[in-house]
Amino acid sequence: MTHKGTATFIAQRASAVLLLPLVIWFLAGAASNAGASFEAMRAWMASPLTAILMGLLIAIGAFHMRIGVDEIIDDYADKGFRGVWKLLNLFACLGAAALGIWSLYVISA
Repeated sequence: MTHKGTATFIAQRASAVLLLPLVIWFLAGAASNAGASFEAMRAWMASPLTAILMGLLIAIGAFHMRIGVDEIIDDYADKGFRGVWKLLNLFACLGAAALGIWSLYVISA
């Protein structure tokens, strides 16, 4: 996302705004299920609304993470290796999102 400062700024702020209610929802749900059994937590996670919201939390979180780490790479990485670091960052974020979504699928199946 080099040379697209305004678009990057807007995307990062928009993803942060989208993450805020999702994180509050997740923390409220986790607190309300504190001390619950494994099966109760699994049943909560398997409900369609919870699974959709958790999937959104994972996907938007990974997108937000990629933008943030790209900004750090732009600021601090050597110019010659910047592309390599950004590619590794993209793969790491895609891998984290894929692992999270797959785990959510396994839990809710």
